[in-house]
Amino acid sequence: MFTLTYLNIVTIILDVSAIILVLGILRQTRFMRQSGRESDRLFRSMLIFTCVMAVGDIVGYLTMDQEDAILIGLQNISMTVFYIALTMLVMLWFDYCSFRFRDREQVVKIGVRPAFIPGVLVLGIVFINNSTGLFFRIDEMGHYHREILFLPIYVVYAVYLIAGFVYIGKYRTAEKKVLIPLWLYIAPIVVSGIVTFAVGEISMAALGTALTIVFTHLGTMNEIAEISMKESAL
Repeated sequence: MFTLTYLNIVTIILDVSAIILVLGILRQTRFMRQSGRESDRLFRSMLIFTCVMAVGDIVGYLTMDQEDAILIGLQNISMTVFYIALTMLVMLWFDYCSFRFRDREQVVKIGVRPAFIPGVLVLGIVFINNSTGLFFRIDEMGHYHREILFLPIYVVYAVYLIAGFVYIGKYRTAEKKVLIPLWLYIAPIVVSGIVTFAVGEISMAALGTALTIVFTHLGTMNEIAEISMKESAL
């Protein structure tokens, strides 16, 4: 029998909201993907991984603090899925910002990219975590515990996120582009991080991530539309 606190229920509502938001954006932006732009493909991939992350979070909170061995195993699987999706998401975010804002939509050389080595290492740690317990563990009472590599891994996540925002900032400064204010890009992910770590029993990760991705991409599309309008008026 599932026993949920009101904070668990709040998290599930937030995750379901993130899924609804993402599915709506995927539907409304399907015409953009027909352009064949790499940035649109990356945007779609980020949204899909946000959905996967939200589903993993929901199952993780539904099975939290349950002593049943099957539910403990399910919580382990769901949290592993959550962190795999989160790792892929921050790597895609970095790739999107690098491609969109640094390389100006130009195709760069494909091959081993040193910038992704930390992310690949994190993926490896997450995959083997069930047998090592270096990142997180679920005890016999169904309680979730952060372990020794939890902070270093989140530092890797933060570096990818910050690097993306740096690319956005440099692009805006150099190109003098008119975009949605940068703080609107940053605020959702910052607020979700503060609430998640400060409260502990609430996770806003999926919703905060979804809002940041959507603001970023739709902001750049707004810029493209505005430039096109100005050019057509000349």
